[in-house]
Amino acid sequence: MARRALIIGGPRNSKKLVDILSKEGYDVESTADCVRAVDLARMFTPDVVLMDVNLPCDDPLSVAPRIIAERPVPIVMHSSHSEIDQVLRADEMGVSAHLFRPITRENLLGAIELGMSRFRQCQLLRAEVTDCKEALRIRKLVERAKGILMKRNSLTEEEAFLKLQRLSRDSNMKMEKVAESIITANEIM
Repeated sequence: MARRALIIGGPRNSKKLVDILSKEGYDVESTADCVRAVDLARMFTPDVVLMDVNLPCDDPLSVAPRIIAERPVPIVMHSSHSEIDQVLRADEMGVSAHLFRPITRENLLGAIELGMSRFRQCQLLRAEVTDCKEALRIRKLVERAKGILMKRNSLTEEEAFLKLQRLSRDSNMKMEKVAESIITANEIM
């Protein structure tokens, strides 16, 4: 299946991008309308978004976070060398890669691959952070439940943990749910 690219920018630069990407087998959509760009990104579901930093709207860089909020996708910005402050701002807003003009086939394809690679890395890191936060949340629940069991039943930490494990196994519930139940019961008492 062909990769899909959404190009957001003025007609002159967009035409060159469309020509290059179409020859590379991309299915391409383009718009110069900042408002339509977000809707188009949602409906077209591109694999990559190429965006001109000089869009004809009040705050062109505000389009990138709106697209990413709707559906995370790698975004490659392009601009002239004189717009370095815009490049840095775009990076803070989640843009995956940047391409400076003049745009060549090799530079464009390289920036797309770099952007897609960086995007995948960021997605993996986000997932890992989410997993770590969840594991920490569960650990805190288990520690709190252990503390309650230790205090109420005069148990050692190891005995309280073994009791939690046994309750989890006997009730066929995850330890997290057993811990939540112990905490809730303690709060009621």
